Amino acid sequence: MRKIIRKNDSRLSRENLCNPFPNSTLQKRLISSGVIDYKDNCILEDLGNGYVKISAKDNSKRLR
Repeated sequence: MRKIIRKNDSRLSRENLCNPFPNSTLQKRLISSGVIDYKDNCILEDLGNGYVKISAKDNSKRLR
């Protein structure tokens, strides 16, 4: 008789649990979540305490 070993691929490894998007790039994930594109679309406001507030000029402009 031959011993048959079956590998169970359904178990999640630590790497898969840490990163649920292993085959997706950051750009694709940002596009799918519908984030605002801040490139040439932002206003910088100095708060005077070393911090800067960034806000969008046009909120309807999304990343493509």
